[in-house]
Amino acid sequence: MRLIAAIVALTLVAIATGAVAGLQLFASAQRVADAKKSATPPPLASSYAGSARLRKLSPIVTNLAAPANNWARVEASMVTDSMSDEDAGILAAHISEDIVIYLRSASVSQFEGARGLQHLRDDLSERANIRSSGKVRELIIETLVIQ
Repeated sequence: MRLIAAIVALTLVAIATGAVAGLQLFASAQRVADAKKSATPPPLASSYAGSARLRKLSPIVTNLAAPANNWARVEASMVTDSMSDEDAGILAAHISEDIVIYLRSASVSQFEGARGLQHLRDDLSERANIRSSGKVRELIIETLVIQ
């Protein structure tokens, strides 16, 4: 009988200790969750100055050099410094022409994989930067579809 009483007493002590530890862990988890909710994330710093504008180019559809029956459609935007809308429209037309010329001289194998798309993005950004005499900071390829 003493043995059963000792086992019951130890079981009750273990249950009480577990309950107290669980409540403390739950309370500390609540405090951490509340602190994360109330903390505001720091604002992201823009890599562009306040005068930078995003200007969308009209969609470009052209055939590729190899194979000749493949077509490419590119939708892109350019990040420019502040300039008038008329100058930006003219510049966008020139950059669109450059993209068409580049795509007509390219093959499908050049765009395969992540590395190919990165090279395409770098090449087009460099062409846009040269064409604009440094007024275009970046050319952003939004979509590229090859059929």
